[in-house]
Amino acid sequence: MGAKLPATSASIRTFFRLTQDHKRMLVIAHRGSSGHAPENTMAAFRKAIAQGVSFIETDLHLSRDARFVAIHDATLDRTTGVHGSVHDLTLTELRRLDAGSWFGSEFSGERIPTLEEILEFSKKHDVVFYLEVKPSGSWGGEHALIGALRESGEIPRAVVISFDPEILKSLRKLEPTLMTGLLYDGQLENPLEKAVEIGARQLAIRGDMVTPALLAGARKKDLQVVCWTVNHPAHMRMLIDAGVDGIMSDYPDRLLGAMNSVKPA
Repeated sequence: MGAKLPATSASIRTFFRLTQDHKRMLVIAHRGSSGHAPENTMAAFRKAIAQGVSFIETDLHLSRDARFVAIHDATLDRTTGVHGSVHDLTLTELRRLDAGSWFGSEFSGERIPTLEEILEFSKKHDVVFYLEVKPSGSWGGEHALIGALRESGEIPRAVVISFDPEILKSLRKLEPTLMTGLLYDGQLENPLEKAVEIGARQLAIRGDMVTPALLAGARKKDLQVVCWTVNHPAHMRMLIDAGVDGIMSDYPDRLLGAMNSVKPA
């Protein structure tokens, strides 16, 4: 007998029921369509939509004044050319930075998006966002996230993921209808059991760690398995054939092509 499905909003329950048919596997743009545009920017999110994607993953860090912004690294160096930590700057200071030029001159002037901008984009385009919450050590982050989701009305179009099970556990205490997924790259001894324990609906696992035994175990526990970050078409097709529920890719266009090339069973 599988684990009882955690309480979620009607919209989230519906789209996850649909994905039980593996022909409707989730195609998730990793940090937006980050192979084609600067990661975690509105340009990357717009590109994903243009490529026909309905699911986008992005990363969230807290600013010094406790505002969530979309950036992967804890430091600013790689994607803005500015030395320092995200958490050391206020939202206003972060918004002055250029988050696009590092990728290409045509993206000069792209800003680091705020959580509020992301949620507005989600509403406008009817897209589900996977929001990866990075551990910050700052008190109140969970309250800030749930508050923003409630205010925007976007809880039905959000899946919150994290490597830290305690963050997910805290979030679901605040908002039991929230859909969550436990990220896994080998840091836990029993990831399936831990996911069930904290009320997660998904295990989001590194793509090269998927095994038949893990997939079978997840099915028994009524957990979906989403893989990251898979960019090679042959690897995509192998995982699709294996029956994973979703794949995150920097190149969602490649993933859509790989899905179309897989022959039905």
